[in-house]
Amino acid sequence: MDNKIIEIISTIAKIDKDQLIEKIDVDKLWESIVHVEIIIALEEEFDIVFTQEEIGGMTTINKIIDLVKSKAK
Repeated sequence: MDNKIIEIISTIAKIDKDQLIEKIDVDKLWESIVHVEIIIALEEEFDIVFTQEEIGGMTTINKIIDLVKSKAK
């Protein structure tokens, strides 16, 4: 699942997967419109819905991966 999430983020943000993995805990890798596109893609891919509070906390790749995993069970 981690690889699929990273692939979605990489494709939408136009950031190489290796760069994403290197910066997995870095805040603000993308602009807000890209963040919205990532959220929509993840919701569609994993058939989940994020709350506004969850979206606000999705600031690093690790946080996104952990949240998706917790909701996609």
